[in-house]
Amino acid sequence: MPHMEPISEMQRNSASLTERATQTKEPIYLTKHGKASVVLIDAEEFDRRMSYRDAIIEREQDRYAGIMQGHSQIAQGDGVPLGTALRQLEETWGM
Repeated sequence: MPHMEPISEMQRNSASLTERATQTKEPIYLTKHGKASVVLIDAEEFDRRMSYRDAIIEREQDRYAGIMQGHSQIAQGDGVPLGTALRQLEETWGM
């Protein structure tokens, strides 16, 4: 469960909250009127999480591009029937 603190705690005790975020590497949600308003997180941890997110997005974009290329090839009549493809795999790889 995420750690939550009122935003007024950040105003009163920023050093302690910053130290906790740095030490635990966990985000601290700062609330305003009981609702999450901003998140305090260690900068290195934030960068690590964003790098991970960016890698996932790039992988998914690559997959989508491959799928769209396949659709385009089929639409142009460049596809290979499944039976033919399976025979070719068996002949080439013994599958």
